[in-house]
Amino acid sequence: MKNTLILFFSLFSLIIFSQEKENKGFFPVQYILKNSNDTIKATIRNVGRFTNKKYYFATILFKMKMKDDKGNETWVEPTDVKYIKITDENNVKHEYFESAERLPKEKGLIEIMYEGRNINWYKDYRNPALRVQLEIKGYIIDKDKNVLYSGFFNDFKGAFRKMLKAYPDLEEKLKGAKTEADYVELFRLYDSKIDKS
Repeated sequence: MKNTLILFFSLFSLIIFSQEKENKGFFPVQYILKNSNDTIKATIRNVGRFTNKKYYFATILFKMKMKDDKGNETWVEPTDVKYIKITDENNVKHEYFESAERLPKEKGLIEIMYEGRNINWYKDYRNPALRVQLEIKGYIIDKDKNVLYSGFFNDFKGAFRKMLKAYPDLEEKLKGAKTEADYVELFRLYDSKIDKS
């Protein structure tokens, strides 16, 4: 009887912990495919940088493994997705949109950093030629879909400084900008100043 109980609890523990381990690399997701307007709810396999337990944007760069509530798995190409929202391990939501509606040329899935009346800032994540280092590219687009800037973040500050040269107060704030939130606030202020001019 004692051996039977030990065996039962051992098997029970194995089942519980193996399911928990399998689900740790999956995050809740909602997505819409380009050929449909239905929102699909599932979980997505995370492609982590060092571990699959922490969200990493590479999850949306490659063929995505989705799992529905019944455990059925589907593979989805990023090029087939119109919209996707992933909730990470800290309950932070990461949203990506197809770029065709927002950029002059299709660039895959983009993240909206700021959308205003006159100016927009987007991020594009890429992996050219399957390199180890993934690239983050930024786009500053005006209301007519003209590209004001397209490039990497280290060049971004210089391009943004040129745009702000008519506004010394914003140029000064740009010097102290360090976080994405700081830059979003600068875009918001710049957008409102364009409205007034």
